[in-house]
Amino acid sequence: MPKLVLFLLLIFNSADPVGDSLTLELQKTENPATKASLYYSLARHYYGADQDLAISYADSSIYFGELADLPKMQGNAINIKAVAYLIKSDFETSMKLNLDALRIRENIQDTLGLVESHLNIGNILYRTGKSFEAAERYKKALAYAKMANSQRGLSLLYNNLGSYYRDKWISTNAKEDLDSAKAYLSESLEIKTSLNDASGLIHTLNQLSELAQGEKQYMLAENYLKRSLKVSEGINDTELQISVLTQLSQFNLEVGDKNQALNYAKSAFELAKGMGSNYMISNTANYLIDAYQENGDYRNAFEIAKQKLEADALLFNESKQKIQDDLLIQYESEKKELENKRLLEEQRFLDLNLQRKNELLIGAVIILVGMIGLGVYQRKKNHELAQAKKKIDITLAQLTEKNDQVEKQSVLLSKANSELKEANSIREKLLSVVSHDVKAPLSSLQVLLEYWDQKILTNEDLASLVPRIAKQTKTVQELLKNLLQWAQTQMEFNNIQLAETNLKKLVDESIQFAIPTAEGKNITIINRIPEDQTIQTDSNRLNFIIRNLVSNSLKFTNPDGQIEVSFESIGKGKIHISDNGIGMSQKKLESLFHKGMGPSIGTAGEKGSGIGLLLCKEFAESMGARLEVESEEKKGSTFTIVLG
Repeated sequence: MPKLVLFLLLIFNSADPVGDSLTLELQKTENPATKASLYYSLARHYYGADQDLAISYADSSIYFGELADLPKMQGNAINIKAVAYLIKSDFETSMKLNLDALRIRENIQDTLGLVESHLNIGNILYRTGKSFEAAERYKKALAYAKMANSQRGLSLLYNNLGSYYRDKWISTNAKEDLDSAKAYLSESLEIKTSLNDASGLIHTLNQLSELAQGEKQYMLAENYLKRSLKVSEGINDTELQISVLTQLSQFNLEVGDKNQALNYAKSAFELAKGMGSNYMISNTANYLIDAYQENGDYRNAFEIAKQKLEADALLFNESKQKIQDDLLIQYESEKKELENKRLLEEQRFLDLNLQRKNELLIGAVIILVGMIGLGVYQRKKNHELAQAKKKIDITLAQLTEKNDQVEKQSVLLSKANSELKEANSIREKLLSVVSHDVKAPLSSLQVLLEYWDQKILTNEDLASLVPRIAKQTKTVQELLKNLLQWAQTQMEFNNIQLAETNLKKLVDESIQFAIPTAEGKNITIINRIPEDQTIQTDSNRLNFIIRNLVSNSLKFTNPDGQIEVSFESIGKGKIHISDNGIGMSQKKLESLFHKGMGPSIGTAGEKGSGIGLLLCKEFAESMGARLEVESEEKKGSTFTIVLG
């Protein structure tokens, strides 16, 4: 039976042979020094994939390292723990642990450890915006790396210092910063070349190319990039090769070599297609589209744009599926962990039973020696069995708790699926409105401008069309503004900011937005809100609603008409926006605030998509209000915001 349980454990953990091997070694030893080393190896093995597990193993290594009086091992384990917290973006904890490791390494003069600690501290400082302090740490680490003759450490530190001075040069444009950046990066390049560090070489060559471009030394910049490309072709890293090709394409566009830029962009796109990665296809398509457009090949640019859209759609579906898969993997992992614990407890219980049986057999042999001794011995073993049973009961309770957690994970998976469906619905709404109401006016505008650029239209023709262009541009601008507001309220529906607000001033702000349009149609807007009238509301959302309702009234009010904004103190209050415009039929009133209400035309030919009123309704409901409307054809309309 014990052999069967061990076999099952090996099956369950076969997905991680390295971790399993180290765990088995741990079970075979009681030596604290060996345990400290094995736990440290487990922490190093897991810190990239499972930071919490790595932190747990690092804590065990620190504990046994202290028992065995191994300060170097303690420093190494604390360092791995700090790296795990850095990956989790817990910079404060990571910094504290790195300083603890640094103190240990300073006490024992661990030179390579000091290089590592100062480098890690510098990286945290750089990530938190303290670049000058980071550079000072890099320089300290560099001094220790030179003492230890650590070529790999030197290459990393020269590169980091080169990056620091490059960023500084970009902001200051000082020649000394540029010279320092080139000097450090050149040192890094030389060491990486001797170490045959291909990926590191590419990174450094690309930075040197950027510096050369900044100095307008385009031939030198191109040589760096071509060398980078040659290095990338010698390693099995397609993504890195694509990155270099796209940089070469962009570089050649900047220097005016459009054909060469197109060739590099094509190569990058073909490699991305070969990878079958929708993300890489979408990314490289951007460069290829730019190259085709620069070469005037709009047909091929359009074809690549279609392929990009297909890749983006697939990428969205892949992202949704990945979330589901990740949740399922998490569920299966926890289930596997529970099963392992159950099997271990079962093994312990079986071993204890076997031990008891053996001891009973020995007791039967020595029963002739004395019944009293056997009774005392038996009582002791019964106590051990009771303790073992108590431990099993505790374990079963823990398993029950874990099962509850698994069920909660299932609920979270269902919730995540619902959120994905909701996100997809929002996306479809946005795409449908954009394709219908934005694409048409932008396409017309593009055609007009292309005709003028190609001399098909004269300047006089263009001047006569300018009012039309301005009108279309304003329509698109208003629509996009509404779309953005609507998308935000879809994703942050409950983020209400209530405050005491002077209603008179808020309405004045909304009216100011509409004054140019009102003056163009000679329409009077009257604010009859009392000067001292205040209400409790979300001012941004209410401003949006009033502004859109006033704008709506302007569209459907004839020249020389009048719009009036008033307040009625009933309940929490009612805000009325009334006009003497063309009004609405009963059929139009019934379709108002519905998604299929469709576009409408104002008294001066203004076109509306209908989304403005939908947004007003949703914003009002989001802060606990509602919209009411009364209207009669040829007599006007009154929109009422019922607060609370």
